[in-house]
Amino acid sequence: MSLSFKDYFSRQASNYAKYRPGYPDELYSYLTETATAHTAAWDCATGNGQVAIGLAPYFEAIYATDASASQIANAFPHPRIRYSVAPAGASELPDRCVDLITVGLALHWLPLEEFYAEVKRVGRPRSLFAVWCSDLFQVADATPEIAALIEELYNLILPMQPPEVQLVHDHYQTVPFPFEELPAPTFRQSVQWTPEMILGCVSTWSAVQRYADVRGWDGLKAWGDRLSAAWGDPAIPLTVCWDIYLRVGRV
Repeated sequence: MSLSFKDYFSRQASNYAKYRPGYPDELYSYLTETATAHTAAWDCATGNGQVAIGLAPYFEAIYATDASASQIANAFPHPRIRYSVAPAGASELPDRCVDLITVGLALHWLPLEEFYAEVKRVGRPRSLFAVWCSDLFQVADATPEIAALIEELYNLILPMQPPEVQLVHDHYQTVPFPFEELPAPTFRQSVQWTPEMILGCVSTWSAVQRYADVRGWDGLKAWGDRLSAAWGDPAIPLTVCWDIYLRVGRV
C-alpha cells in the first residue's frame, strides 16, 4: 500500500496557522444537520486544525490527523480535539468510530484509493463524508488597479502550480467519489483582510512556495508593495471573498 505524502506545507506551518482562514459557520451548521449523529468526527489532513476547530462546538470528540508533524505542532489546542500525526490512509483510529469525516481543501493531495478505504473502515454505517475546496479569492469592490494586481499574481504563479491543484480548479467534480452522494450547497466565505494578510496567506500556497524556490521572494515582495500602494491605507481591511465547493455523501 502506497502512503506517499507530498509535503508542500511543513516549512511554512507557522504562517499556515497565522494566515490560513477558517470556514463559515453555515458550512458547519449544514454538516451538523446532515450528519445522523454527533459523537465523533475525523478531520483528515487537518493542517493546524482549521476545520477541527470549526467542528468542535458540534461534536463530542474530534480526531484531527495530518501527515506533517510541523503542522500538528502548530495546531490550535482545544479540549475536544485529539491531534495526531498520521497519513490519510493509516489514521490508526478504531473501526466504525466516527459520524463525520471531513477534508477541507486537501483532498487533491491524498492517495485516494488508500484514503477511501480508510474512510469506509473508520466511518460508522451511514456516517457523513464531506470534502470541499475553495475558488480563487477576489477583493470585493476592488479598484481596477487592485483587481489587475490580483490577476497578475494568479498569472505569475500559475506555471508553478502542482498538477494536483487542477482538481481544485475543477471544484473536485473530476475526483472519483465512491459514496452515496447527496446534493450539496455552495458556500460563500468573506473575511476582512489587509494587503499584509493577503500576502501572508498566498505565501502558504504550494505554487507560491515553488515559485520562491525557483525565483526567490523578491518578486512576490515587490508585488505586495505594489498592492499596498494601490490599497490606499494598507492598515484598513477590505472584504475578500471566495466560493466554497462541497461534495458530500454517505459511507
